[in-house]
Amino acid sequence: MNITLNKGAFNDVTSFTEKTRRDMGASASALVIMKNNTIVHEWYSGKHHFEQGAKKVNLNSRFNVYSVRVTYVGLAIALAVYDGFLNVDDKISDYLNEYNKDILGDTTIRHLLTRCTGLRFENDNVYRAFDLGTNIEGKRPDLLAKILFKTTGKTVNEIISNRVFKPLNWSNSGWVTEGNNNLVCDIDLSKGYPALRVGSNIGDGRNLYISARELALWGNLHLNQGIFEGNQILSQEVFELATSIQSPNTLPQDLPRFGFLWWVKKREASVNYYELGSDLPGGSYQILGASGCSCTVIPKYNAVAVRMLNSLNAYEQLGFDYIKDIKMFGNLVISSLKKL
Repeated sequence: MNITLNKGAFNDVTSFTEKTRRDMGASASALVIMKNNTIVHEWYSGKHHFEQGAKKVNLNSRFNVYSVRVTYVGLAIALAVYDGFLNVDDKISDYLNEYNKDILGDTTIRHLLTRCTGLRFENDNVYRAFDLGTNIEGKRPDLLAKILFKTTGKTVNEIISNRVFKPLNWSNSGWVTEGNNNLVCDIDLSKGYPALRVGSNIGDGRNLYISARELALWGNLHLNQGIFEGNQILSQEVFELATSIQSPNTLPQDLPRFGFLWWVKKREASVNYYELGSDLPGGSYQILGASGCSCTVIPKYNAVAVRMLNSLNAYEQLGFDYIKDIKMFGNLVISSLKKL
């Protein structure tokens, strides 16, 4: 891995991230910024939790990335599409037969990937909340993982571990089933104690822990469309699927667009619903998790910016504005990159 640190250019974004850590009530934060396949900035701050004896954050510290995990589900789906197991325009009723087929109607995997099914799932029941492909809803990686297993016989974890983590020797990425010394605790502001979220190793749950470096490498693998250290480890077509706009044409123009669950900036102008900063160029894509962790890929600058934090429920408890914050972060990354 190439590392050429340029601390001065990133003073503003580093200071802003440290301010965000305090404003969110987080105990830990990290930054890794890559340009031209080289780490140009790396910074760690704080401890794994606020209790006495907490470990200092370092390059091996693994943060729970929450919704960032959906891009790993998205890549697993892209691999299944590329391998011929399914098509993005397959109806989900062909795979989710536990739900009312008439209500599912013409809803496709594409609608699930781009968050515009118009459906609300509750246990084994499904309801239509709005017309198909006309509004944005929450993410359902669990349903995508279920479809993936039905078509391939493999879990998200099996596919991503066998085709990405293991071949690239990424040892600080994975779905956690038990605690270890490198895991950063969640600081849930609605509770009075730090906690670790462990779960199954299926790969759809909120227990994906990653180091800042390996999340940056994940973004860089997408940026390079499957090339890692000069080798094409996965097909370029897989990454084109995952990171290009896949939202249906029925979606109103003022709503955000998605790839395979990545937020993708269609044009220079932004709308209020976007999580991407106004200065991020068109073609940039990003994912943000509930703990404050994010990965921003900026093809125009051949750059990736990763930020790690470990606070939950900061909006409810502190009134923290996640959207305003992540937009400002993206804009500061751009201004920093321009200094190089």
